[in-house]
Amino acid sequence: MSYKINNFISSDIDVATYEKRLSICLSSNGFSFSLRSLSDELLAIGDVACNPEAPMVELLTDVKNAFAEMRMQPFGMKETELVVPSSQFVWIPQHLYDDTKKNAYLDALCKVSNGYGVYSDFNEEIKSYMIFSANNNQVSAFKIALPGLRVRCQHSKMVNSYLLAKSDMRSALMINVREGESDYCVFCNKKLQMSNTFRCDSIDETIYHALNITKQFHLEDAAMDVYVCGEIDRDKYAKLRPYFNKVALFTGGNLRLTVAEMQHVAAYKYALILS
Repeated sequence: MSYKINNFISSDIDVATYEKRLSICLSSNGFSFSLRSLSDELLAIGDVACNPEAPMVELLTDVKNAFAEMRMQPFGMKETELVVPSSQFVWIPQHLYDDTKKNAYLDALCKVSNGYGVYSDFNEEIKSYMIFSANNNQVSAFKIALPGLRVRCQHSKMVNSYLLAKSDMRSALMINVREGESDYCVFCNKKLQMSNTFRCDSIDETIYHALNITKQFHLEDAAMDVYVCGEIDRDKYAKLRPYFNKVALFTGGNLRLTVAEMQHVAAYKYALILS
């Protein structure tokens, strides 16, 4: 067995499969997932350690076996999505988007790595398409294991109704901390102003880019909230606070917890699959 279930909390609440949403987020050492009802009840959450860089057949087998071991049948859901981290992406407004040109949109900005494909995902909140690159083996493995899968980029998940609404009176800076990289989004007046990914090998580099972004967008003296999620811990959070007046951990939304143990889950680590 080449996978390991690190954490898994589930509820025995009876919810029809077609009234469930399954969200999966890839990381450098496996994937995390959440299962929610259409009425915003958190039904299950967990982490699975595996090798995302393994051959497609091996990864496919790990995904199928992991869900089988957890007695989860990930078929027939209302929604099933896979969030893949990508640093190659571009936003295209809906009225300008042409599906036949999606490769050209990305080719104009960067060279897509070998073994990677170009994918698109529509963000309803800002009526724009996110064009991004993703590992074909990984996406194919999950698509075979989970029919009907919607493939999304982490930046598209960061642009959500909660943060857009929060930026009505105060600007908002969203930071998603990952291993080796950090993702940033700026929101002002209920609009996305910027999204980008930078190489960050330490929290100090994450802070450096955050300060540089606030300077570029003239937010130093503006009323601004900073939201942080992902691979953040107490020490990293403490380092951020002196630089910004208002810093909060972003937990993705206000889901109703169905099991008491879920109250002890660090929801900010799962924000992309809870939003």
